[in-house]
Amino acid sequence: MADLILNINFDESKKKNRLVIETYEGKIPKLKSKQYSGQLRNVNINQLEEIDNLSAFELNQIKEILNDNSNMQISKYQYIIAVKNLYNLVALLSYSCLFYKADRKSPMYQVEKIDYFLPDATTKMCKIDNFYFCGEKTQLYFQINENSTMEDVCLIETEVYINLLEKNYPLDLFFDYKDFKFKYNSIEKTIQSNKIYRDYAFEHNILDYIEESNWHYKRGEYFYYIGQELNVDIEKLNSKGIKIYTNTGKKIASSDFSNLHITYNIDWFEIKGNIKFNDQAVNISEIMNLKNRRKNWVEYNENVILLPDVFSKKNIKFDNKSNKVFIDKKNIIDAVLLADSINKSTVDNIEKYFDYNNVQINIDKKIHQLLRPYQLIGVKWLTTLKRNSVGGCLADDMGLGKTIQIIAFISDDILNKGTSLIIVPKTLLLNWERELDRFLPNVPYYIYHGTNREIDILKEYRIIISTYGTILNDIMKFKNKYFENLIVDEAQYIKNSRSKAYRALINLKANTRYILTGTPIENNLKEYWGLMRFINPQIMRLPYSAIYKELSGNENIEKIKSITAPFVLRRTKDKVLNDLPDKQEQILYCNMESEQQELYDNMLKSLRYEMLRENNRFEIKDNSIMLNGLLYLQQICCHPQILNKDLNEKQCMQSAKFELLIDLLKKLYISRHKVIIFSRFTKMLKLIEKQLVYLHFTYFYLDGNTRNRMEIVDDFENSQMGVFLISLKAGGTGINLVSADTAIIYDPWWNPAVEKQAEDRIYRIGQKNNVIIYRLIVANTIEDKIQKLQQEKTLLYSQILEGLDTPTSMTAEIMEKLILE
Repeated sequence: MADLILNINFDESKKKNRLVIETYEGKIPKLKSKQYSGQLRNVNINQLEEIDNLSAFELNQIKEILNDNSNMQISKYQYIIAVKNLYNLVALLSYSCLFYKADRKSPMYQVEKIDYFLPDATTKMCKIDNFYFCGEKTQLYFQINENSTMEDVCLIETEVYINLLEKNYPLDLFFDYKDFKFKYNSIEKTIQSNKIYRDYAFEHNILDYIEESNWHYKRGEYFYYIGQELNVDIEKLNSKGIKIYTNTGKKIASSDFSNLHITYNIDWFEIKGNIKFNDQAVNISEIMNLKNRRKNWVEYNENVILLPDVFSKKNIKFDNKSNKVFIDKKNIIDAVLLADSINKSTVDNIEKYFDYNNVQINIDKKIHQLLRPYQLIGVKWLTTLKRNSVGGCLADDMGLGKTIQIIAFISDDILNKGTSLIIVPKTLLLNWERELDRFLPNVPYYIYHGTNREIDILKEYRIIISTYGTILNDIMKFKNKYFENLIVDEAQYIKNSRSKAYRALINLKANTRYILTGTPIENNLKEYWGLMRFINPQIMRLPYSAIYKELSGNENIEKIKSITAPFVLRRTKDKVLNDLPDKQEQILYCNMESEQQELYDNMLKSLRYEMLRENNRFEIKDNSIMLNGLLYLQQICCHPQILNKDLNEKQCMQSAKFELLIDLLKKLYISRHKVIIFSRFTKMLKLIEKQLVYLHFTYFYLDGNTRNRMEIVDDFENSQMGVFLISLKAGGTGINLVSADTAIIYDPWWNPAVEKQAEDRIYRIGQKNNVIIYRLIVANTIEDKIQKLQQEKTLLYSQILEGLDTPTSMTAEIMEKLILE
C-alpha cells in the first residue's frame, strides 16, 4: 500500500490559467523540513478503495472535494479547481496530504497553512484567471478577485462524426465548450463571449485516445481508420465518454453482444440471443433481417448498431422463413472468430464437430492389430477430417509413430479411392519405402524421384512418394494433376510461407491435405499460421497480419489456438507411453583455460567494437556481422581449431569442452553405453573422430554428405557398443537409434526444438533402456546465454499446443542481447 499525495502544480496552473491539483501515490515520511523527495506514481483517486494515510471516510471526503461539479478532471490524475472552491482547500490540511511545487527546480513542500491574502507587495506572485497565489515553505497564499464571477470550470463534451459509407471510415472531431464547438484543428484559443480558455491538455488526451483506437490523423484534413475491428475500436471511444455519431448525425449506440451464443448443430453453427443497446434488447434475427449484406451496421430506432466485422461476411446467413441466423458447417473459422469477437471462449458443442471416438474405420486388418490405442485414435481423427473434407496437422511428439498412422489411414481404400501424394525430405525416402513394404506389401506405390521418373504413370498407383526438391523442380508438370490426399512429412521444411517450396506445394491440387511434424512451431506464430493455411486454405483465409494486429502476445496465442485447435492433434510421450523408460537431462559446465579464454575475450571485444562503431557515409551494416560473430564465438567454445586460421593467429589448441567430452566418453564407453554425439559443426565432428580413432573406440559417422545413411544407421543399431557422431541437421529427423541410451548435445543451438528433434532419435517407441541427455556448456560465454534463451523460448511449439509463453524468432534484437549484454 501507499499514501495519497495531492500536489498543487504551479507550472501546470500557469499553463492552463487555472489552479491544477495532481493526485499521486507515494510514501510520506516524517518530514522535518516538510520537503517531499520520494518516488511518486500517478493515480486516479476515483479508482482507490483504500490508502495507508487515510481512513475510508477521509478518502471519500477528499474525493467529494475534488469531484465537485464546479471542478473538472482533465486527466486520470489532474483536476482543475474552480475559483469558488479555492476556499475548500483548507479542509484538506487536516489530512496532511496536501503539497505544492513552485517550479521544476523547487522542492515539493507539505502545506500546513493557507491564507487568503498575500503577505506583502514584495512577494513574488503568480496570477492566473481571477486570483493571485504564491507559497512560502509550508504556507500557501491566495488572493481572490472580489469581482470574480466565481463561474464553474467549463465541462467539455467530445463528439466525433464517422462516415460509415467510406472505406477508411473518416472521422471528424469536435470539442463542445458550453454549447460552443471547436473543431480539433481550430486555431482559436479562447471563446471571447464568456472568456473560456481551451483546455489543450484535455484535447490532446482525447486525440491520443482516438489514435490508440486506430484512427490516424491525415494532417489538415481528418482522421482515417487503420484498424481491423471497427465495432471494437468504436467501443473504445465510447468507454472514454466520447459521443459518437454518423456523418449524418445519427447516434452510434454502444452495443453489447455478450448475450449471443454460437452453437454447433451437426450441419451448421446457429447464432441465437439478443443484442443490447441503450437499455434495449433486440433479437439477432431481427437485426439480421434489417442488415444490408455489404454493411456491418444496421439502423434501428434512430440508432446505428455496429456489428462485429465477421457479420459483414457472406458466410453468416439469415433464413427469412425460420428466422434462423447460421453459419455453414464448412465455415468453422467464421464461427470461431465470431465467438472470439463477442468474448466467448469457444463455440458451444464444438467438440462434436470432430467427434472421432465412435467413428467406424475400414483400415488394413494387419495394421489394425499393430496400432497402439493412441495411434488408433490418430487414425480415427484423420478419418473424421477426411469425411468432413478438411485437412489436419498430425503433431505427435517425435517417436510416437506418425508414419504408421498415415499408412493405416491410407489403407482405407473406400475412403481413399484416388492417389495419395506423399512429399518427404530426401533423407526419408528409404524410410517410407521400408515402412510401406512392411505394413502395406500388397499396395502398389511409386517413388517419383531420380533421373528416370515418369509423370504420366502416377494415376496407376495408389501411393506416390516424392521429395521436396523433386516436386519443386517438376512443379509445372504437376499443374494439372489432382490427388485424393496431399501428405507432407516433416512439414517444418515449409514453415516459411515465402519460401519457394511453400509456394510450390500450396499450388498442388488435392481433395484434402495433411502435414506431419513433431515441431509445428519452431520459431514463431507466423510460421505456424502459414502451415495452418497450407492444410486448409479454404478455411484459414485470413493473413497472419489480420489476426496479429491489435492483439497482445497472450491474446494472439489464444485466438490462433481457438481457430486451429480442431485441425491439430498433438500427443506427447509422457501422456501416451506409460511403458517408455525414464529420461534424465544433465548440463555439464566447464571453464576455459587462459589461452582459450584470451582468444574468446578478444573475439568478443572486436565484435562489440564493430557493432557499436558508427558507420561512415559509404558503409552499409547488416545482421551478417552479428550472425558471423555468434558463429565465431560458438566455434571457440567448441574448439579453437575449427575456426578459420586467420581468426586464430596464435594457433590456440586448448578446448576445455573437448577435454570434458573425452573424459565423459571414456567413462561411458568403458561402462558399455551406446552414445550419440550431436554437433552442428562437421569440423568438430571430424576432430572428435580423430580422437576416437586414437582411442580405438568403435564409432559411426553421419553428416549431410553421407550417402549410405540407412546402412550406417542399421550397422550402429546392430552393434554391441559404439559412439555415433551425427551432425545436428542431418540427424534431426528420420532415423531411429533406440539401441543407444545416451545422447550428448556438444554445442547448444538457440532453438530448443532442433535439439529436441535430435534427442528424440533415441527416446522413442522401441527404447527399452533409461536414457540420459548431456548438454556441454562453457560457463560465462555465449553458450550460457543461449541456454537461458532456450528457457525463454520454452519449446516454441508448446505456445499454441500447451499454452506457454509467447514465442520469438532469432531477431537482430536477440542477437544484440546475446553479444552486447
